[in-house]
Amino acid sequence: MIVAFCGSSNSGKTTFIEEIIKAFGDKYSIAVIKHTPHQVDVKGKDSFRFIAAGADEVILVGEKLVRFQRPLDIKELLRNMNYDLILIEGFKNLTGVTKVCLGNTDCIECTFKNPAKSDVLKYIEREIAVEKIMKKLPNFNCGECGFRDCRGMAEMILEGKSTYDHCRYWNGDSYVKLVVNGKNIYLGKFAQKVVYGTIMGLIGALKDVKNPEKIQIYIER
Repeated sequence: MIVAFCGSSNSGKTTFIEEIIKAFGDKYSIAVIKHTPHQVDVKGKDSFRFIAAGADEVILVGEKLVRFQRPLDIKELLRNMNYDLILIEGFKNLTGVTKVCLGNTDCIECTFKNPAKSDVLKYIEREIAVEKIMKKLPNFNCGECGFRDCRGMAEMILEGKSTYDHCRYWNGDSYVKLVVNGKNIYLGKFAQKVVYGTIMGLIGALKDVKNPEKIQIYIER
């Protein structure tokens, strides 16, 4: 889940983020991205406060780029991060994410405007739970289950009003995972059998491999 915080100086963004990290740090993996248009933080500043609060990673981003193996803009950076919760400070013009706006600053696509911290904590916990359920679903959004999309079904599963078995494409015995360009690609039972059989056949011909239990193949074009 991604949550962005924006607001004027001294509106309480850093303190709000700190409290969320402290609330969820022992339960979820957390990263923080901070907009630093002027200079990198030094000891005692915000990035150090986030680490001290329990964040797993803090990334400082300049006006347009961050040096993270190679130059990335903020949206590309987010696609390459794998955390339960990513908290962003700044970037008031960022779109497509949950946004918490503090103070009187105008921003684009606010989800919350000067909310109570308890409301944000409750919202985050529910969204993370829904996202974890969605990762187990094929995300075809076919509607055959009777819900508007896979997220609708995930919400009903969370509330105990549906089960995974109501999805005709769900495979609870999944044992092959395919990731292409950072995106999980759903494989049905037949596709998994084909991939599994092909790879195991190739590996079986190798002299130095015996009784493989977990196999990872990395291909870069």
